[in-house]
Parts: sequence; C-alpha cells; structure tokens
Amino acid sequence: MSQRRFFHFAYLTPGRDDRPRYPFQLRDGPAALFLFEALSERGYRYAGPIVNRPPGPDMPPFDDSVLRETDLVLLTTRPPMDDLEVGDKKSIPRSHTKLEEKLFEGSLRERFKRCARSEIVLTEETAAISEEIAKRQSMIFRQNLGASYHAYGSPVSGEWRRFKKPEPLTAAFLLYAEHAWPQGPALLAAFGMGGNETLVWCHQLATRFQHLLFTTPFAMAELRTTPLADPTSIHFADNWEVTLLGVAPRPSPRGPQLHPRRHPRLAASYARAFGRGADASELLKRIGDLKRQLDAIDAIDTTDAIKERAA
Repeated sequence: MSQRRFFHFAYLTPGRDDRPRYPFQLRDGPAALFLFEALSERGYRYAGPIVNRPPGPDMPPFDDSVLRETDLVLLTTRPPMDDLEVGDKKSIPRSHTKLEEKLFEGSLRERFKRCARSEIVLTEETAAISEEIAKRQSMIFRQNLGASYHAYGSPVSGEWRRFKKPEPLTAAFLLYAEHAWPQGPALLAAFGMGGNETLVWCHQLATRFQHLLFTTPFAMAELRTTPLADPTSIHFADNWEVTLLGVAPRPSPRGPQLHPRRHPRLAASYARAFGRGADASELLKRIGDLKRQLDAIDAIDTTDAIKERAA
C-alpha cells in the first residue's frame, strides 16, 4: 500500500527579472511548516515543493500525472487567480501550468469569483455560509502598510462598510477539497492577503483552530492585527485577535481521520474553541459520543443504499 504524500504548491518570492530565481526562494515557507505536523499526523509524507515559475521558452511544463488520488496539494499563498486581470502592483506571477489551471478553475473557483491582492469576491454559495461572510462577499484591501480592509460589502444588499482610515482588520481563508478535480489529489489551502497575515493564520490553524483542518470545505476568519516591532519569534501571533466569521458544514464523512483521544493537542484545540473553561476530558467524551452517532448514521445510509441497488 503506497504512502500518502503531500506537496507544497509554492510561488517564488519577488525578484528582479534579470536575475535567476532558485527553488529555495519560495513564498510562505514558514507558514506551510506550521501545517506539516497536522499532515504528518494524518499519514501524509512531505514529497517536496511544486515551484510555480512564470512561463518561459525554456521552462518544461509540469507533469501533473505524478500526482495520485491519495496525494494532497498544500497551498499557503493567496492564489493569483485574477492578478493579471485586476492589474495590482503587488501581484504574483502565474505559472499557467495545467496543474495551476486545474486548481484555480476547480475547487478554488467554486469559492472565489475573483481573487487578487486588492480584491476578493466570494461566490454566492460561499457567501451563504453565514451572515458575517455575506456582509463581506466583496472585499477591497489596501496594498501598502499591510493588507487591511479598504472596504467590504454585499452586492446583494448593497450595504458597504468603508474605512477612510486604515484599521487593523483583514481576512483569512481555509479551503479543503477531498479531490481538487475528479480522481485528483486533495487540496488544502490556507492563506491571508499578505505574508504576515498568512503566517499568523497558519500558526493559529496549527494551534488554536486545528479542529478546522480537514473537517470543513471552507472557513473564513477576520484578523485584528497588531504593530510588528521586529519580532524575533512567532509569539507576536498570539496577540492577534482571530474571529471565525463562518464555517461551512462538511458534506461527507470521508477524509484523513485523526482521533482526538490519541492526539491531546487536537483535544486542546477543541477545548479552546468551546471556551477556556471547558474540560478537555468531557469534550473528548462528547466527541466520542458524537462520532459513534455519526458512524451509526453512516451505517444506516450505507445499508439503505445497498437495498436500493439490490431493488
């Protein structure tokens, strides 16, 4: 039985066009590292980066046939789906490989109508997850001195909130698809609108919100940032206030499983999510009871499906 692998789908850091770019010069590597342990705990082995280089005459196309259905693609950089069309100053060059096209026009496009550095527009299905997400279906971000909101609003209600002066508020996203395309690998994407925002969000997902990983197809959070005074560690991230704006329900019980009883860090993540005063052992009992109920429902659904096929 082959071991499950995961690949970091990475973009190059900014650089001069007249200088070569090397594989170690990748965006958001430290952010990705925060999620490596969660992937390892679910049986995935790191198989290396997939480097998205801007297209050139001497660049061979990436062969996505090497990806298996049991693999996973990890994306920890805002996908530059519409950077070229929007024309932002802080854009990320696309690679225009078949793999990038499959990811962008598949699971990601189901959530993002538009995804650029200065603007995010969510699909109607995504906006319907919660009232708070609906209020932010269309978001415009500043490109200087951080990635805070410039404005956000709803194309449906026509209500907008505009920020005349910068406020330390921005958005972050989590997306999971068991198959990025039919019979394709899984996709796990976690990113904010800038490098610092992505780093903090991935740190929070690995510590405070680990229970969201692989359990929801989409989640959106709002980050309240604090000024950075040349930090020498990640401890500054604990001072950023993170508010979940909405979490989509999981459509199916499949996916890489991790039992909380065997992993105390995940149990602690549940405890923090339900309240600082929650008792971890009691939460584990409730989680176990819920899992048994879900397993019973799955068994009934499977039996009914077999009977229907037999009929």
